[in-house]
Parts: sequence; C-alpha cells; structure tokens
Amino acid sequence: MEKFKFDVVAQTLTITAKFAEAMNNPEREEYKLVQKFRADFPALVIMRKTHKSATHYTTKSGEKFNCNQFKNLTYERMEKFLSALPKKESYLREYSFVKDFASAVQHNGYSLVRKWFTAQFPEFRTNPLFYLSHSPEVVNGMTFLDEETKAEKKAS
Repeated sequence: MEKFKFDVVAQTLTITAKFAEAMNNPEREEYKLVQKFRADFPALVIMRKTHKSATHYTTKSGEKFNCNQFKNLTYERMEKFLSALPKKESYLREYSFVKDFASAVQHNGYSLVRKWFTAQFPEFRTNPLFYLSHSPEVVNGMTFLDEETKAEKKAS
C-alpha cells in the first residue's frame, strides 16, 4: 500500500503520485480505501502531495549550504552589487554585454548571466564583502560565452 495522509477534521486525503496511480486500478487496495473514505466522508477533498523543498544544498564543487544560495540573486541585486564595487564601470559593461546577449539568444537568459556572475565573483556566496578590498580581473563576456556554448555542445 502506497503512502497517504488523512485529516479527519479538514476531511482531506493527501496522496502521493504512486498512490494516485494505484488508486486508478479498481482491483487495488488503494482504490477500495478511497471508496471507503468517500462513503464515510462525502465532502472528502483529495490532494496530491508535492515535493518537499530541499533543506540542504550541495554545489558541484562540494560546498554545502542550508538554503539555495541563488534564491535572492536577481538582476536588480546583481546590478546593485556591481554598482558598489571600485571598478564598477568595467564590471557593469561586461555584465550588460552578457545580459543583452543572453536575452537575445535564450528565452530566459538568467541562468547564463548568473553563471557569468558567479564565475566573476566566486567568493560572493560566502563572503561578498571580500570584493570591497579585492578587485579581480574582469571576466571577458565574449570569452565566457564562447566557453559556455562549447560546454553546452559537449554536454549534449
């Protein structure tokens, strides 16, 4: 028998995808169980259980985080961060180039812009204040985009 959760007060049956699949077969126990619930509770609401959000994230490099480290990394916040840096003109120029290129090529270019941003500022997730005193070399947008397209073609 697949997993389910029944709330008597709310008259709600929460089921998993496997339970839903099994309950479509009249010969299975899940089907019979739902029929009994419906007979006893005519106002029964059946809800599909959705996935749980991850509580721990591990990056490809092995770093562990308690939350999604890119959750609040929006275009606006990237631009605000770049504007506060000492070499902001050169960073903003490359950022704008990558953003314009990504939006022209892809339907949603955010992932490509985020990859450039994290390649440019690898310490951003753990220590963003590091860049107030250190100015890394600007990652050239064209070079970065060429490497990304090669990597995507290789992965395909």
